[in-house]
Amino acid sequence: MTLRDRGTMKWTSIFLPEHVAELRRLKSEIDHAYVRNPAIDPEQWSDFESKIQYAYRTGMDCEIRYWRNWTAERVSGVIESVDPVGGSLRIDGVIVPFREIVWVALEDV
Repeated sequence: MTLRDRGTMKWTSIFLPEHVAELRRLKSEIDHAYVRNPAIDPEQWSDFESKIQYAYRTGMDCEIRYWRNWTAERVSGVIESVDPVGGSLRIDGVIVPFREIVWVALEDV
């Protein structure tokens, strides 16, 4: 005689239809609460690179929005350093990897 496990089937009989509906509703709310990471096309990234280089060389203030932990964060100030090998920059004490950047804007003085 072999022992046969029913897998997840053994747990589904415990849930009432109301429980299943509530779990689906909660999952839907959670999925909609977090915005998906926006895709950056190569042309837009080229524009970001130009603005980052200009701001770094001139010491101009800029605003960088980046994607971290399922939320969009924002930091403004002068770019302190750029690490092309490590793929990150430091602005206002915050290290931002290039892959997390979703928006760059130069601030008018």
